[in-house]
Amino acid sequence: MTLIVSMVIFTSCGKKDDVKTTDTQKKDSTTQTKTETTTKTDTAGKNNSAGGIKNISYEPGKLPASVKYDGKIVSGARWEDKNGQNVLLVCETDEKTTGDNRSKELFAYQYILNGEDAKQLWKVNDFIKDCPVDVMLSLIPKSITVTDINKDGIAENTFLYRMSCKGDVSPDDMKLIMHEGENKYAIRGSMLMIMDGKKYGGDMKPDPAFDKGPAGFFAYAREEWKKFETEKVGE
Repeated sequence: MTLIVSMVIFTSCGKKDDVKTTDTQKKDSTTQTKTETTTKTDTAGKNNSAGGIKNISYEPGKLPASVKYDGKIVSGARWEDKNGQNVLLVCETDEKTTGDNRSKELFAYQYILNGEDAKQLWKVNDFIKDCPVDVMLSLIPKSITVTDINKDGIAENTFLYRMSCKGDVSPDDMKLIMHEGENKYAIRGSMLMIMDGKKYGGDMKPDPAFDKGPAGFFAYAREEWKKFETEKVGE
């Protein structure tokens, strides 16, 4: 019997990316509802490259009331660098159903803490809306890292998540988001699905920002991508 893997396309979808003060919009080549928005507000054991970064913890810990976020915290990190005390939060909303459609959002934030005061360094928001079939939008477990690859005393933080709106057996989209301070780097593509000995998906599209970024950033991001990209189905 021949198994045909097909992608489901929906017309209710679009994407905004890297929204800055100009609100420039870019559209994906797909039609899924996926919006990844980064808002920059201020300039500012997995960690073999941590260098001078101190007190790295992969728990967000107790947060001052001045730290605001949407959804529920699913993971995070804390560390100290030249910017001071940092906290990374990754949050997800519950899946919402309206009629036959489903929606979900993912948020990520970096804050600089000073006692009970907190200054937001950046915010990322991605979502799937009005999906008539199954929704997936979730942080990939154990994908958060804190590093100092270029040894400048400002930590990079990296995390990956998967997302899809589909009613078939096909690869989920995957995104890697990396920040050093307010500077963002990303890889977008799809997971590599292995089913019945055949491979599907596995594309990877790095941001042009890596071309102008510090040496070693893309090599590290690609290594993290490869670590989490493969999903075996039916084994």
